[in-house]
Amino acid sequence: MRRSLIVLGIGLALAISGGIGVATTSEPPAASTDPSVARVVPDSGQDLTATIAALQDTLRRLPEDDASWANLSLAYVEQARVTGLATYYDKADEAAARSLSIEPDENFSALGARGAIAAARHDFAGALDDADQALAINPRDLTALAVRVDALTELGRYADQLRAVRAADRLRPSTTIATRYAYAYELRGDLDRAGDVLQGAAASGSLADKAYPLTLRADILRKQGRLQAAGRDLATVRQVLPTYLPALVSSARLQTARGDLEGAVATWQSVVAQQPLPEYLTELGELLQHLGRADEAEAQFAVVRTTIELLNAGGVGTDLETALFEADHGSPARAVEQARAEWARRTSVHVADALAWALHRAGRNAEALPIARAATRLGTPEARFWIHRGTIEAALGMTAEARTHLQRGLATDPGMSPWQREEARSTLTSLTVRR
Repeated sequence: MRRSLIVLGIGLALAISGGIGVATTSEPPAASTDPSVARVVPDSGQDLTATIAALQDTLRRLPEDDASWANLSLAYVEQARVTGLATYYDKADEAAARSLSIEPDENFSALGARGAIAAARHDFAGALDDADQALAINPRDLTALAVRVDALTELGRYADQLRAVRAADRLRPSTTIATRYAYAYELRGDLDRAGDVLQGAAASGSLADKAYPLTLRADILRKQGRLQAAGRDLATVRQVLPTYLPALVSSARLQTARGDLEGAVATWQSVVAQQPLPEYLTELGELLQHLGRADEAEAQFAVVRTTIELLNAGGVGTDLETALFEADHGSPARAVEQARAEWARRTSVHVADALAWALHRAGRNAEALPIARAATRLGTPEARFWIHRGTIEAALGMTAEARTHLQRGLATDPGMSPWQREEARSTLTSLTVRR
């Protein structure tokens, strides 16, 4: 996924002032009428500890301020995303519930916050329901508009997603919506258009406002093999926010694309020290595995297992993460079980890929093939999708198709896991030998 796995990093939506959407006009997002109220700006690199403290101070003075309780809820969700500590979701629940107890009838802000919590916990059906309730009260609420787009995306309802992001852009053009528009294009394989949207989103506002769209554009450029341009975007971000986590993640993948694997290890270590999410830990582990540092790799994989257990205990659904990890580094049978559970809830291309790969690892390639085709149905430039499909086709003796899709995967993103790339190259070489 483009965002941190799996949407612990869904950019949860509060306002970024001066944002530019796809539409030609924009307006500032709705804000509290009290200018002293601290605002949460996801992916901005802001000091969340200070923001939370400011909101708590406001609520000590104004304990019946339902808007501040709702904003505090969002701040806790963002803190959970940044730190990887699922305990913040309980705090977010309590703050949203307090807001709704004060204003139970027209409280779109708390409903939007509740939707953000559900999305972060991977309850995307619940997130969609909360967002719809919020929008029934205030159709222009930016938080709910963004959560709705994210939920439809993760549920695999891509026609609805595109309609929703177009409607949101008409109502509230902003950086928040522009980044989602770009992702809609990216999912459909239109990287040029996605990059253009992100470039427009980064064209106005403060330097801090530019950080997220520039980081996302760097990822697009890397996938296109435009490594120097990607590096320039990330250098711009680092000048403003040197420790900005999304840019560190993007930098690690760019270092991998450039062949600086030891540098990538160091950067990934900095990432997981700040945010030990399963996706990041796995990428670091696979990089160490590729470098022949097996004991260090296994130590990272052990942390992945512990992290998944902690997230599950905190109410965060991790069936997708578990399936991908177990398929490559654990039990294929467990991978199939977890992927099927997630597929029953949502049919996104990412879940299709995980289920197809789990079935392949379990030796069930005939079952896996139609699901692998579903994973690539949008033409998404996700290297793993095409490599997995090609590998499944190779196992079924579909040599021409396998070669085409393995080559496509290997050409898609030079920053993907070198261990995964090595596995794909080995399969491709075996096809060449068979000729």
